[in-house]
Amino acid sequence: MAGIFRKLLFICGLLFHLHSTAQGYMRGRVLDRKTDQVVQSATVRNLSKDRLNQSDQGGNYRIYAAVGDLVIFSSAGYISDSVRVTEASLFSPPDIYMERNIVMLKEINLGEWNSYQLDSISRRQEFDDILQKHSVNLVGGRGNRPIDGFGVTFSPISFFSHKERELRKFKKNFPKQEEEAYTSYRFSSNYVETVTGLQGDSLHLFMMRYRPTYQFCRSAGRDDMLLYVNDKYKEFTRPEKPPRKGSRNK
Repeated sequence: MAGIFRKLLFICGLLFHLHSTAQGYMRGRVLDRKTDQVVQSATVRNLSKDRLNQSDQGGNYRIYAAVGDLVIFSSAGYISDSVRVTEASLFSPPDIYMERNIVMLKEINLGEWNSYQLDSISRRQEFDDILQKHSVNLVGGRGNRPIDGFGVTFSPISFFSHKERELRKFKKNFPKQEEEAYTSYRFSSNYVETVTGLQGDSLHLFMMRYRPTYQFCRSAGRDDMLLYVNDKYKEFTRPEKPPRKGSRNK
């Protein structure tokens, strides 16, 4: 009897191990295929599990997934990419290299804004089911009390679930993502490279140091943006003044 019990325990343990190794968190970085620069705030969505997350400032992403799940990576100005989860991708973090929207880049060089508007509309359509979905409310919240005319209340267990937290975070950050996308559209690396001739690390440093605000990009016309980039380029390439004679570095 004891031997049979031990065998059952062994089989249960083996099944649990196989199940646990077939799912977990897939993580890695989202990068621009052309420049190798990180892609911030890229949306990572597991369609099979209905889970989503976003890449951080370093381009790092983390999403709950199981073998066979379909994960979609998308970001404004880039062509969405999909990855089918394998056992290897759960244990060896795969970096995702995203291709820029070629049509969008051509129109940026022409100074047209229609491409950004189309890209923004496309993103809203892609996430319409999430943006339009009503989040779970806490019991006793406004619009969820008996005196408000509703007889149904929701459990706080659902409100504090990981999935609901992800949903609320995404909906809260989506407008900020659109602002960042618009800033990147107006102040694109292609545009700055064309105006200044900077490339490689110098271009990357310039883009980080002189990234304008969303408010400026919204109010600035084509001439204003050109003047801004030229002024910042002069500042960027201005030689440092040599220290005066007799001065000491403190």
